[in-house]
Amino acid sequence: MSRAPHLLPPAAASIPDSRSTRALAGLLTGALLAAVALPIGRLGREGARDSFPFSHYPMFSARRKAHYWVTHLLGVAADGSVRPLHYSYLGSGGLNAVRRQVRRRVHEGDGQLLAERAAARIAGRDRPADREVVQVQVVRGRYLVEPFMAGAAREQFTSRLDVRGTAAVPGRGALLTGQDAR
Repeated sequence: MSRAPHLLPPAAASIPDSRSTRALAGLLTGALLAAVALPIGRLGREGARDSFPFSHYPMFSARRKAHYWVTHLLGVAADGSVRPLHYSYLGSGGLNAVRRQVRRRVHEGDGQLLAERAAARIAGRDRPADREVVQVQVVRGRYLVEPFMAGAAREQFTSRLDVRGTAAVPGRGALLTGQDAR
């Protein structure tokens, strides 16, 4: 036999509400907040270790390498200026997934094929930001981390560029040579 819901006694806390229980709850809350905040003091110390659940996130605080290699697209304008192109010209999906696929494909020798496909996509999309691009390069670049993080110019943080494929954008003008640019 069950009672009607409106006839049930009201639900009560398992601990009575009093000054002492409120003080105990406040002390426990303060102790928990202090335990979460204490690892902040270990940040930057030599030999500091990550420990769940009071982590200091070593993926952000760990030492970085001095340089990184990245395989990506560069667009060359008719006047010879060069700038990076959006990763979506190389493939669909997220940035990191496309970068991994492109790195693997370039390593397997498909850099020229990727450049040709990216050039065809640029011609087909006709994005205003990329209308000046007449040539596409698939490059493997070595980039210095510290100058990049400090906001230095591209020439200062780019230490090496290896071109792995080059293709002209169909239907666009040609790259101007030194005499033509004058």
